Amino acid sequence: MFGNTRLSLLRSLTREFRYVTSDGKLLDRPLIRLILSEYRSNQVTPAQYCRGPDEMVWVADTYLQYIRSQRICRELTDKHQRREKTVQETADMIGFRLPSAPTNHKDN
Repeated sequence: MFGNTRLSLLRSLTREFRYVTSDGKLLDRPLIRLILSEYRSNQVTPAQYCRGPDEMVWVADTYLQYIRSQRICRELTDKHQRREKTVQETADMIGFRLPSAPTNHKDN
């Protein structure tokens, strides 16, 4: 079960990196090489165990959630980003009238 989970997490991580990068092969990226080397070095074998059998799954899932959240946040910000309204626009929107600027009239 965990082997399948680890593989699906790795695939999800690479999918998220594909959203971010558009040029070149993904395996040419240093970050992808680092992730793959971490996956290989933390494989549970009969001769060696990593710190916890599920620690790599937890770390990979944490990275995946962080990267996915950053992408979704950026997409939502781009979609809903508007300029700030002026005081006059805000007053007009809620039905208020701003006082007019005083003018200097000299009575003779």
